Amino acid sequence: MNDEARALTEKYISAVELALGELTPAESRSEATDLKIESVIDAANRYLTDAKYYLNTGKKATALASVSYAEGLLDALKFMGFVTFEWKRIG
Repeated sequence: MNDEARALTEKYISAVELALGELTPAESRSEATDLKIESVIDAANRYLTDAKYYLNTGKKATALASVSYAEGLLDALKFMGFVTFEWKRIG
């Protein structure tokens, strides 16, 4: 992968960081559902951390895949109405 892939990965990382920063839970649900939502958000955070690690170690393809997983998890929560946030266009 080239420098364009690195720039794209960095842009996705920034967008996921912003989304996680402004993410708010939708209507209160059962405690069990809230715990499940929190576990998905935690997984998204871990994929984001992985993406940063892989990007810094030169594994650009793995970094892009990791940040894409994080983005997908957040989208799934949003599509199901469990959280609210807006994707910000970076760069």
